[in-house]
This record gives sequence, C-alpha cells and structure tokens, in this order.
Amino acid sequence: MKLIKYITFIAISLTLIQPNLYALSAIRQCDKDYRFTFGILREMEPMMINFQTDDRKKDQEKLKKNFEEATFEFFGQNYDGSSAKYYNLKLEMVRILGQLCTEYINRSKEILTTAATENKVVDIFMNYSKSGSYYAYFKKPFDPLNDISPYREDFPVQDFHFFLDLRHVENYMRYGHYHHFEAKRIFNDPELAFFKSKKKIPQMELDYIIERYIYVIRHCRYAKQLGIEIYKLKNKFTPIYYQDKYNLRKSQFTPIFDDRIPEKFIIDAVDNAKLIYPEELARKNKIAEKVNKQ
Repeated sequence: MKLIKYITFIAISLTLIQPNLYALSAIRQCDKDYRFTFGILREMEPMMINFQTDDRKKDQEKLKKNFEEATFEFFGQNYDGSSAKYYNLKLEMVRILGQLCTEYINRSKEILTTAATENKVVDIFMNYSKSGSYYAYFKKPFDPLNDISPYREDFPVQDFHFFLDLRHVENYMRYGHYHHFEAKRIFNDPELAFFKSKKKIPQMELDYIIERYIYVIRHCRYAKQLGIEIYKLKNKFTPIYYQDKYNLRKSQFTPIFDDRIPEKFIIDAVDNAKLIYPEELARKNKIAEKVNKQ
C-alpha cells in the first residue's frame, strides 16, 4: 500500500514539474537566440552599410524589424512565438550572409590580384633579392657627384628598401592568398551545403552555418588587408601629411586619411577596421572643410 502511494506521489510530482522544465528550456533557448542574433547583427551592420545597395538596405531594415519582433515576444514571455521568430530571422541571416560572402570572396581576389599587378610584385621578387645580381650594384659605396648612379627607371631610389622588405612582400602575398583560399574552402564546404539542403534545418546547424559564414568574411578581410599592405609598403616613403593636411593627431588617424592606399580600395580598408565608410567620409570632408577655412 505504501509502495502504491509512493508511486502515485512521484507521478503527480512529475506531472506538476514537467511544465516548469519545459518553460525553463524554452527560456534558455530564447535567451541564447537573443544573444546570438544580436551579436551577429552587430557584426553584419558595417558590412551592409559599407557595401550597401537598395536591396541590401531593405534587407537590413527587415533584419532589424524581425529581430525587434522576436525580442519583444521574448521579453513578453511568449517563448514559443519568440523561438519561431528567431528561427525565421536566422534563415534570413543565412541568405544575406551567403550573398555577402560571395562579394567578399570576389573582392579579396580582386584586391590581391590588382595589388600584385600594379605594384609589379613579380619584378620585386626577381630584382630585389639579396642573392640576385642587381644587389651587388647597390651594396657598394656611391659618390653622387662623380660616380654613375646605380638608380634608373627600373630601380628608383624610393624602391631600394625592397632589398630589406622583400620578405614582407612575400608574406603579404602568401598569407593573403591563404586567407582567400580558406574563405573559399569554408564557403564551399559540402557540410554546409548538406545542412542548407534540409527542409527543416535544426537550430544548432543553423547557428553553425551563420558562424561559418562570419569566419568566411573574417578571412576575406585578412586577405584584403594584406593586399592593401602591399600598397602601403610600395609607397613606404610617400609622405603621409595627415597632420599638416587634416590637422589630425595620430590617435585620430584612420584608413580614410591614408594617402598610400588607392582611392578604389579605401572603402575596403575602412571596412577591415570595422568602421562605417559613410561616417568616415563625412568626417574626412568635415575636417578638410574646417582646415580650408583656417
């Protein structure tokens, strides 16, 4: 009789406790979704603004609206409704991040290729090695008044530093292409394609796809920055007059003011620093206007 009463008590207790366990699980999942999507949205914001199109602007507004609705449901303790909205929000993130990844991969390839071509990287490899024949002409003492100058059009004096900086150029090219390759490898991972092909993607796999896409963009940013560093090294002795030109302190200097970087890649340098290009451009114009009035 005591055993029957004990079993009945346990059964009633489990019945009473079960809803609380379910609620606790739902709360934790919604809280996790809130923190996860909030973090991803913050990371996506400069990407979507810096490389904005009309469609992307609409996507950005839609993401914010969907996040707002899901979060209000979460704060209002409607956990089932909140979970469904966060899930749909993640599906949108996958779609938009996939587009961004493609653009970043193409852009990083363009920068690496253009940097190598415009800065004649192959010529630098061939001509500025200390084991090469040309080095012998430059390591000898030189009298600028009486001797024949070793410098000519192919070997301008401002490029002499490549005899010391050749290794840096090699590393920028090697690791720039490495990060570009890693970005493509992750983006084209068959595992991601398999997850995306599912009619109903589980939460964990959806989070995994989003995180991997963020890694793709990070690799692309590394690749782009290394291509930009080649320009900065090529123009190593190009004066940077940001203090005189813009009356800036060094702590205020950002890529938007760097004259060593070609104008066409300034937006990438700004994006690599996770800054907002329209804001930086407005700041540059405002400072330039202020300096011109002085």
